[in-house]
Amino acid sequence: MKKKGLIFILSAFSALSLAQENNNLKNNYGYSYITFGVENVTYKETFPGANSEVSISSPILNTGGLYRINDTFDFSIDALATFSPQSSVETWASDSGSVYQENNLEYMKAATNILVHYKLTPTWRIITGPSLTYQTYTRSDKNTLDNSTIDTENDVYREGETWEESSTDIYLDVGIAYDTGTLYSSNSKWHQQIKVAVGVPLWSQTENSRFSGTTFNDTGYRAYVDSSISYKIFKGLHLGWYIQYAYEKRFEADPQTVYYRNLDGELQSGQGWLPEADTYSFSTGLQILWKL
Repeated sequence: MKKKGLIFILSAFSALSLAQENNNLKNNYGYSYITFGVENVTYKETFPGANSEVSISSPILNTGGLYRINDTFDFSIDALATFSPQSSVETWASDSGSVYQENNLEYMKAATNILVHYKLTPTWRIITGPSLTYQTYTRSDKNTLDNSTIDTENDVYREGETWEESSTDIYLDVGIAYDTGTLYSSNSKWHQQIKVAVGVPLWSQTENSRFSGTTFNDTGYRAYVDSSISYKIFKGLHLGWYIQYAYEKRFEADPQTVYYRNLDGELQSGQGWLPEADTYSFSTGLQILWKL
């Protein structure tokens, strides 16, 4: 009887300890983070008979977190924004490779991703959710190089003018993720996460300041992979590193009638369209994670 009583007490104590550990894990689950880094963007447009390319590096701020819903679901929020956007020289070339025009291009991006995590295991998840992305391309300081007739023939984009093109997109993303889920693991002082996802636009609109009142509807797709690894500094605080690589494809939009004023100030009409475009981006930076 004494042995049975002792076994019962030890079993009850073990169960109580396990329950307490699970309760602590739930209370300490999830985290918030902020990333200070830099993003390099390569943007290319393809027109009939011509193409453009530019690469720009700008500082970025990325913040968000992972939050527990229950044993089956989590959700995450990630918000990225370009601050102090930089500019670089965009070159325009014919299909033969001859560069005929240069201009400055400034790129700015703001994005918010909301993902629901379905936990296949405590660490492996299927992720899906919406993403709102706003991108602005500002062109200025146009310079025609070896073709003096370009300015006369091109009555839309002229030297001395500044264009601002803005694109608003709502994507639906789906993918897979790995996340240890907590900064309080008793097995390791490290925290790791990785996401791989693809997305299609549910709604996309682009406007250009040169064609007031005209909205282009476009479509395409995107894919991205991001990952971070961090190490425990002290209880509830980690310091780590973050990287992301993303690709976005925009297909050529249908042409539509646009209106603009020529060199004499007269209102003109013509056919305008959004060209095919490819955007490659790589961002990396220092990340601070906390759950205090």
